[in-house]
Amino acid sequence: MLRKITLTALIITLCAFYAPAQNAPVSLIMQSAAAKEAKENIEMEHTAPGIYIFKMNTEKMGCKIKPYVADKLTATSDVFKNSEKYDLVINGGFFDIVTGNAVSYVTIDGNVVETPFSNQKLIENAGKTNRLEAILNRAEFRILEDKKGNLIFDMDHHFVPVQEGLTLKHSLQGGPFVYPSMNLEKESFLKVENNKVKFQAADVLKRRERTILALKNEMLYIVLFTNQNKVTMNEVRDFCKKMKFDKAMALDGGASTSANFKDLEIYSSFTSQRRVKSFLTVEK
Repeated sequence: MLRKITLTALIITLCAFYAPAQNAPVSLIMQSAAAKEAKENIEMEHTAPGIYIFKMNTEKMGCKIKPYVADKLTATSDVFKNSEKYDLVINGGFFDIVTGNAVSYVTIDGNVVETPFSNQKLIENAGKTNRLEAILNRAEFRILEDKKGNLIFDMDHHFVPVQEGLTLKHSLQGGPFVYPSMNLEKESFLKVENNKVKFQAADVLKRRERTILALKNEMLYIVLFTNQNKVTMNEVRDFCKKMKFDKAMALDGGASTSANFKDLEIYSSFTSQRRVKSFLTVEK
């Protein structure tokens, strides 16, 4: 009787000992699959009121990220809902809210599809106040392509030449460049004389809604500050420093800040999205 009990106990002990080893590969496979899915999908964080952070792996999803320009002023929700191919749509560059004419450059598949020179009023007024060159040279988000077809994500001022061996595939201009350096006067968002602010564009010194693009290693971050958490550009810079981004820049903000992702609709203009001209999209 004692012998039978001892043998039974031994069998139970051996089963308990080997069970974790048998189950471990299944757990590892599940973790690996989850990690792969995370790399190939958009992750969203919403841990603070009024701040939405979308992040995606550019090495895995780079070919799905591109600008879009509407024929007329359109809400991000319309772009998102009128096509089944988008996972995420956010507002893009600056534009004239009355005429819809461009204030920012947009390049899609190597072709310049939006240019400030189509906005004659802007060109004339900016030329009279010596702001034209600074406006044209504002920061832009770039997707570059090498000779092997690999995509490289970057941010720079518009007049900065593309690196040798690369071509510009897509670009979306906004501004200002926020991190690691920010010069609001250089991009004609601010003019100060005798320590007094004479002019500011995009309410850069005021707390407003913001749409921010940032790069960190191989990750693209899209950060939206909504009307529940308005920030100045200086506060955006501090946020980017805290996040340890490599580079960051702003797109159009204020009432234009908007996004659609799955069932989530973000807006900052009363109870609906402002109609805008250009967008940054992520395809499924």
